[in-house]
Amino acid sequence: MLLETLLDTVAVVLTPDVGAAGRKARKLTRAFEAGEAVTFEGCVLGTRPYCRPTLGFLTVSGTGLATSPTEAPGLNSRPVPLPQVQLVRVRDRESTDPATVRRWWRVAECRDGENTVLIACAPQYLRLLTVALESGGN
Repeated sequence: MLLETLLDTVAVVLTPDVGAAGRKARKLTRAFEAGEAVTFEGCVLGTRPYCRPTLGFLTVSGTGLATSPTEAPGLNSRPVPLPQVQLVRVRDRESTDPATVRRWWRVAECRDGENTVLIACAPQYLRLLTVALESGGN
């Protein structure tokens, strides 16, 4: 009985609040569709100057994308040059991806010239990311 209670407690603590995550995703999607820039957790990985080897935040709008180490979009943000970053495909995380990419995230595999750039985020934000990437900065 004690073990069962302990396991239930651990499950409650470790299970994400899916309802809260869904509400946040809907709120950000509505703001994005209204033309606002929105910020969510993600990463941009690769060898280009705008890439960061760590988990951070992505700020997207209908015409732009930037990466930042904090949720404050203007603080040490690096704009991703959308005209030169081309979306190649969207895929699930692969075992060869860096550990920075969380297991449940989706990955936008992009090209910047001859360089591969991986942009990863939670699935509920992927559409916002792909809209920004496909805008080409326009």
